[in-house]
Amino acid sequence: MRTISNKNYTIYHLHSDLSNGVTNIDSVTKYYEYIETAKKCGMKAMGFAEHGSILEWVHKKNKIEENGMKYIHAEEFYVTENDFNSAVMACYQSLRNYPTIVLDVLEYRSDNMFMPSFTSGSQDKYEINHFQDNKTNSLIADIWEKSYSAISCCNVMIDHIQNATINADKKLQFEAEARFIRAFHYFNLVRLFGGVPLVVHELSDGEALKMPRESVGKVYEQIESDLIFALQLPDTYDKSDLGRVTSNAAEALLAKTYLTNKKYNDAKTHLNNIIITEKYDLLTDIKDVFDVNNEMNKEILFAIKYSKTLIDGGHGMWLSLSDVTLGHFSDVLKGAYNSDDARAGLLEYKKSGSVYLPMKYYDIQDVSTKDVGNDFIVLRYADILLMYAEVLNEESFDTDINSKNSGFYYLNKVRDRAGLPNLTSLEVPSQSDFKKAVLNERYLEFPLEGNRWFDLIRTGTAKEVIKAAYDIDIPDYRLIFPIPSAEVEKVNNPNILPQNPQY
Repeated sequence: MRTISNKNYTIYHLHSDLSNGVTNIDSVTKYYEYIETAKKCGMKAMGFAEHGSILEWVHKKNKIEENGMKYIHAEEFYVTENDFNSAVMACYQSLRNYPTIVLDVLEYRSDNMFMPSFTSGSQDKYEINHFQDNKTNSLIADIWEKSYSAISCCNVMIDHIQNATINADKKLQFEAEARFIRAFHYFNLVRLFGGVPLVVHELSDGEALKMPRESVGKVYEQIESDLIFALQLPDTYDKSDLGRVTSNAAEALLAKTYLTNKKYNDAKTHLNNIIITEKYDLLTDIKDVFDVNNEMNKEILFAIKYSKTLIDGGHGMWLSLSDVTLGHFSDVLKGAYNSDDARAGLLEYKKSGSVYLPMKYYDIQDVSTKDVGNDFIVLRYADILLMYAEVLNEESFDTDINSKNSGFYYLNKVRDRAGLPNLTSLEVPSQSDFKKAVLNERYLEFPLEGNRWFDLIRTGTAKEVIKAAYDIDIPDYRLIFPIPSAEVEKVNNPNILPQNPQY
């Protein structure tokens, strides 16, 4: 029992069968079991910080009221500055599933990872890797469910902070953080599924069932709006708040959004804003960027925080392989590295306790939790430099490698850190060749960081690259994923939530 602001709460961390399907079954407790136990203990009211799909809170509310207790709504939770800070922390918590999405979906969709066969429990990943996935794939369903659960969490906080009587600067900061996180989730959803339901407010069960798919353009408009709002965030924090979203992180994600939509001038503006701050730089040794003892270093604009010593605080072996021959880096990726490239060593596996980890995310396994706790880097300065090289090349093919107006200058900064020689117009003689050079450098720089598949899609090269790597012909419709069948069936109206064609 905790006492907060003269209010008594009993706080539980709930894992349900819906929200944590990959967790060992012994750790799973159904929400109605909590409710029944609460009734037996004489509790008068309950509320849930939602950890399921858009509609899950409705089931919990109904069950609580069936048992004669009051359902506590967010309006009663969110009063003080501490209350809203806790709400924002719940939004950050929603990002913790992202590394799983990166490995199980994004990396296996690209030419970074290859699974020659599957074993029990890995069929869904195999199907994604071989472009055989369907609308019942559990990994795809998990992305949809957890993304909308996270969006719902952000929406509740944003809605209720509008009338909050708290410090104005904190009020602005909390809303901006939630809008950044909401934009991040929508950015992933729209690139994976195409147009999706655009939910920007707290919904009732009836309203949720009537939310139609919006156009891709409308979704991007919302993403841009949220990120422009987030530019008002502080550019730095005290040490105690290190890891929160900054204005620079918002600017970086906004630039990536503009680049995705070929708005090169807009992307250039925001990338340049980051570069001229001189707050960020490439570390001399690429290994130091990912060192668990060097988190939130000068190269990192935003990372998802973990702590392996806390129960549920680590990222849970999402990189582990009991047998490194079963799902591994593709021969194509491993063969792409020059023998002098310092980045190649980051792909080597090393055993930690009972699991294998690639060196990029190596950490000593905690004895108690059996977890590893590296932060997961979402945005870093090498990405800024390579995006800037790309947009400068779109503006003009400047071959002066020493000019800060030339894409070569920024591309070669990343190559130099990797131990590679400068590229010049002799090796890269045209604007189109430069595009290929940047794409290849991104290929070598960002394995296991969730960039490759999205890079292939936005550059229109996915079909040719996968054909060359795996001899798989990708039908056009498989460049996006199917809407999970469970979501389509809930709505049961093709005019509101139609399935993507041919799925």
